[in-house]
Amino acid sequence: MIIYYDGNAKSWHSNHSGFTLGSNNQPLLPSFPFPLEFLSFKMMTKGNNIGPIVGILTSYNSKNKLIGNRPLFEKLQRELDAFGGMIVIFPPEQLTNMKVEGFTYISSQDKWLPITTPLPHVIYNRVPFRKTEEGYSFAAAIELIKNNSLPFFNPHFINKYELSQLLKQDKMLKNCLPDTELLQSEQILTDFITKYGSIYVKPATGSKGKNIYRLSKKKDHTILLQSIQGEEHFSSLHEVVNDYLPIWMTKEHIIQEEINVDVFNGHRYDFRILATFLDGNYVLTGVGIRQSSLQDVTTHVPAGGKIIPYELVQNQEHDRFFQLAVEHCGALLTSRFGFFGEFSIDACIDKNGNYYIFEVNSKPMLFDEPEIETNRCRQLAKLFYELSGF
Repeated sequence: MIIYYDGNAKSWHSNHSGFTLGSNNQPLLPSFPFPLEFLSFKMMTKGNNIGPIVGILTSYNSKNKLIGNRPLFEKLQRELDAFGGMIVIFPPEQLTNMKVEGFTYISSQDKWLPITTPLPHVIYNRVPFRKTEEGYSFAAAIELIKNNSLPFFNPHFINKYELSQLLKQDKMLKNCLPDTELLQSEQILTDFITKYGSIYVKPATGSKGKNIYRLSKKKDHTILLQSIQGEEHFSSLHEVVNDYLPIWMTKEHIIQEEINVDVFNGHRYDFRILATFLDGNYVLTGVGIRQSSLQDVTTHVPAGGKIIPYELVQNQEHDRFFQLAVEHCGALLTSRFGFFGEFSIDACIDKNGNYYIFEVNSKPMLFDEPEIETNRCRQLAKLFYELSGF
């Protein structure tokens, strides 16, 4: 069904009577013939309700500009174009009990345009900043979403330490976790590097491989500290403590044993596993491989890592582990934090054939593999329809 939007009056119209729009059932206004400046939208019907309106929660940046993963949002709108539906991106401040003000993507014109709609049928949290999720406006938006019983998924970012504690509760996953503790004192750091020889220090709320350090104890008891910026040599752990511990203690960090990760063509590699909720189950959406290149502290592409096809290392054992990890992680996350519609897992296999999970990401970035992104957007669109009832 085609409906029309008057951008000047911020009103919605149809040439069919008795239809409503949005989860709060705003009546569509009659108007015919429609002026050329009215925007038209292909939508689905559920009884006399039109939709779905898919709200994507994002945020303002420091320049008061609405930002987010726009390439993903545009791909999702193109998926909805096939059957009908509308993506609206908006910040928490623009959600009220009656409407949402944001932007929608018009794929035929390759443009983002401002729009005001009734309440969405489903809302996907893609807020890119933790500080936004910690603010009053986000909390108020979540309260409004709950009060209006709006389907909502991916409630918030995940703290790395909380995640490790959660995954320990699962009989399968607890065997796939590097030893992880909160960095709370010099003694914990000393005990860890004495026990393992090589460890990582990571921000508990970090992302994209930023501010990760690897500390390695050498045979002469000197310490090598490495990051994506380079490396430093210290004559003792006490020197590292003097220089870095005050910085690390300013916000929550974890320490983690280094895993002797498997290599391919001489370089370590790990898995980026994408999962989506579909038809009542968590399913494996795609697997990407990231390999170290310029440095081997992390395999993140922005830090110099490179992409290799999963097919080069694929086997049935990997596939079986990934599917089990997706099912178990998805069930734990949703039971602990609220419903997750998609997430990604950073994992590896060590040189002895043991699997490890490093991290679970609640806001997966774009995958560079086109086939994974295509599958992802198709499955997310199906999830939008499933949750909204269209």
